[in-house]
Amino acid sequence: MLAVIGSLVLVWLGVVAFRLGTAAVDARRGVLALERVSERSTGDLGRFVGSVGQPDDPDTEAVMDDLATASDAFGSAHGAASSALVAPLRLVPVLGRQVRSVAAMSGAAATAASASQTAFSQLAGIAAEDSATPKDRLDQVNRTREVLAELESTTSSLDLGPKDGLIGPLADAYDRFDAELTETRDTVTRALAGATGVDRFLTGPSRYLVLAANNAEMRAGSGMFLQAGELTANGGQLELSDMHPTARMVLDTPGTTLDPDVAALWDWMDPAREWRSLNATPRFDESARMAADMWAASGNPPVDGVVALDLVGLQRLLELVGSVDVVDTDGRPMTVTADNVLSEMLLKQYLGSDTVDERRDQLSVVAQAVFRALNERGYEPGQLLAALQSAGRGRHLMMWSDDPVQQAGWEALDASGALPRDALLLSVLNRGGNKLDQFLRVTADMTWTEGTGSRRVSVAITATNTTPAGLPRFVAGPFPGLDTEAGEYRGVVALTIPKTATAPAAEGAELFLSGEDGPTRLIAVRIALKRGESSSVTLSFDIPTRTDPVVVLPSARVPPVVWTAGGDTWKDRLPHPVQLGG
Repeated sequence: MLAVIGSLVLVWLGVVAFRLGTAAVDARRGVLALERVSERSTGDLGRFVGSVGQPDDPDTEAVMDDLATASDAFGSAHGAASSALVAPLRLVPVLGRQVRSVAAMSGAAATAASASQTAFSQLAGIAAEDSATPKDRLDQVNRTREVLAELESTTSSLDLGPKDGLIGPLADAYDRFDAELTETRDTVTRALAGATGVDRFLTGPSRYLVLAANNAEMRAGSGMFLQAGELTANGGQLELSDMHPTARMVLDTPGTTLDPDVAALWDWMDPAREWRSLNATPRFDESARMAADMWAASGNPPVDGVVALDLVGLQRLLELVGSVDVVDTDGRPMTVTADNVLSEMLLKQYLGSDTVDERRDQLSVVAQAVFRALNERGYEPGQLLAALQSAGRGRHLMMWSDDPVQQAGWEALDASGALPRDALLLSVLNRGGNKLDQFLRVTADMTWTEGTGSRRVSVAITATNTTPAGLPRFVAGPFPGLDTEAGEYRGVVALTIPKTATAPAAEGAELFLSGEDGPTRLIAVRIALKRGESSSVTLSFDIPTRTDPVVVLPSARVPPVVWTAGGDTWKDRLPHPVQLGG
């Protein structure tokens, strides 16, 4: 009898071992599937929400397949680890903790994968619906928000169980899945905040001040604000007013109170009166606040928020709505597309009419046509979120609101223009009154040396003036009151660095500015380049070793700054972390 019982125990143990082994294999299969989903979507709201609007897109199909795989795999693992056959092992010291953990983790993972699969399916259904009217699109945005809210609720309530006492492989699996789940929760939370903010903005009534930033005349982290108008949103309907040239809007007295850091660094540019100096600082939250004050001080109704939009941002919207037909400065019909908007608006428009006002009005005409298209043409909510985030990450679209819900949305969509404390941002501020930034080629080579508790970081910057001959004065100058010749570039090279930076220095030019700027610091030098000339300067500073990585932010320049660091070369179109250690 004992032999029979022993044989049965051995058989039971063999079956149990097989079930647990199968559970481990299934769990591994599920983790790999979720990691593939994460690679495609986590941290990128455009992929997370927008890609489902393209049902035939290979990435979308892959995400859906991987979520189905993960849901099935984790469900099988949970079934095996929770079966009655395995239940007695839960009472065994040490081993029982492992079994209970496998059951908890696989159950949480199965729930997360199944909920994500359901959410993606629902979002795809919303995207497939007709979106011909602003009301349709507003309804879609609202239901997108509801789907994301449900997914956030589900993922936030998941319990992986305790980690204490887990053996090595299970402890590693716990850490991996916990990291994936945390990343997914963050992405869902950000997506929900973005959708909620956009929903609140479109529902309205919302009144935003629009500042048109010109990439041919750069300021810090954006083009100079050359035109201003009002964007209203109500019931999903968008309307952009006529734009006004900021050159004619200079205030007689200060229209805002300067932040002490802004005043210390930039008071000489008179940003409290001069609209074109508002973004001398790259802190868009400050520029926007000042702009809202100055708009009201000019006798306009108060606004709920401020948006800065440059030509690349306009390009992203054209990618969303398609081409628009306008009349150019010479009175000729012109089709503006995502492919030609930069060439047309950066230079070609200035080669036509000799009337300054007509040139200034051209951007207003194109922008109004784009916003009319946003009302008249169909697009789905994910595509809108993707366009906003794409433009925001490059600092080509920056939005600020005094409504906390809307502001949280702009932050979630990377469209707030916020500066992290570990930021590096290279700006070249045009001080020549011309439109030559499109011809200024800028490179930056970052190196560092280790010290005791700190690093010495050096950024070698080279600017080359490639301005061709024969450009009209309105583009190349010279301008009255400025001691420059045609095609000469004069500017300020400014480097935003971490707040903790010390010992700033410059080689190749005299350090012109140095001081705190909100969550960061700034150092700057002056440059003057005639046509065909180059200038090189190295800006250096110390930062604590713990400041790692640093994030190189986009300059919004066209063409972009070409950076080199640690053997890596990139164009600063998106935030780029640089790992200094190791």
